[in-house]
Order: sequence, then structure tokens, then C-alpha cells
Amino acid sequence: MSDREVAGLQEALAGVHAAIWGYQVLTPQLRSDDRSRGESSIELYRELRERLRALLRSRHETPVAADAGYRLPFQVTGGSSARRLAAYLEDGCAGVFADLVAAATSSSVRTLGTDLLVDCARRRLDWGADPVAFPGVAHPPGAAPSPSGSHHVSGARSAR
Repeated sequence: MSDREVAGLQEALAGVHAAIWGYQVLTPQLRSDDRSRGESSIELYRELRERLRALLRSRHETPVAADAGYRLPFQVTGGSSARRLAAYLEDGCAGVFADLVAAATSSSVRTLGTDLLVDCARRRLDWGADPVAFPGVAHPPGAAPSPSGSHHVSGARSAR
């Protein structure tokens, strides 16, 4: 495993930590089916956290720890803003998973990153986000950068 792949796994784990925290904040603001989806997302990310930790430990690496807390990109005051935060977290995780795919030197990690990226793209749609051509990619090949700068933000990078 290359240093680049280890860094990609660590960044993915940091994004997962932020997603867990964010989902714990937003889920109580949801009702019924949305609340169940939020709870399922928390569980999914907790399982992924353990999987990433195990991958890193199997390579004799110390997994990055979660921060004590993260700064939200906006206030969550009800169901609508909670769903918007969920889509934001999925965008962020898609970004770190796309980076993991790019950093992967082993086919197993590349496949893991690809699967996780597809899952994020589906979840962000479930939360009501608009579809994007290349989830997790700031500037697709041949596309001009947006005037506001990088569109690629992650839960780990921007929710702190």
C-alpha cells in the first residue's frame, strides 16, 4: 500500500467521522421515513468507520480519530435544513471517496472507493439533491472551474 493510498483511506475515515457527527445532529430534526433514513445512515457510516479502521490497522497504520465536534455549514432548524445537511454530508463524503479512488494503488481499495462513491450519489438524491454528472468531482474533465472556487467540499474538510 502506498503512502498516497493510506492518506486516501485516512481522509475517507475523517469524512466518515464528520458524516456520523452530522447525521447525529440532523436526524432528530426529521420526521418518520426521513428519520428512519437518517438513523440508517448513521448505522451505515458507523459500520464503514469500523471497516476503514480495520483496513488501516491491517496495514499497521493508526486510524485518524474523530474531532470532538464539527462546525455546521448552516443552522439546522427543521426537516428541510436537516435534509439539506444530509445532502451536503453526502457531497462531502463523495468527494473524499472520489479522492480515495484516485489515490488507490490496490484494486480492492479502488473498488471500495468506487462503491462508496456510488452509494453517496444515491443517498444525496434520496435526500432531494439535484443529480450531478460526476459526484465527488470538483471539476469534471473538460469543465471550467466554477467562479466561486472549488465545489468539492467534504464533511471532513468543511463541517469542522
